[in-house]
Amino acid sequence: MPVVQMSPKGQILIPKRLREKYGVRPGAKVQLLEAAEGIVIRTAPQDPIAAACGFLEGSFSLTEDLIEEHRKERRRISPE
Repeated sequence: MPVVQMSPKGQILIPKRLREKYGVRPGAKVQLLEAAEGIVIRTAPQDPIAAACGFLEGSFSLTEDLIEEHRKERRRISPE
């Protein structure tokens, strides 16, 4: 496991072997995640919206949920 030193500005150098292995290019974005064992550095997806698609499991419809909320609100404001 490589050990790197932090600069006075809080910067670290990711070793070339790891940059090449994970495709981290100059100007690329990475994510810093807090974990129980410390800080995890992960390459950020090119398209965060596409990366987030499908992460929720189950069958549901946001549209149907919003319509139902609207119906409840209408009943609360003006009962039939």
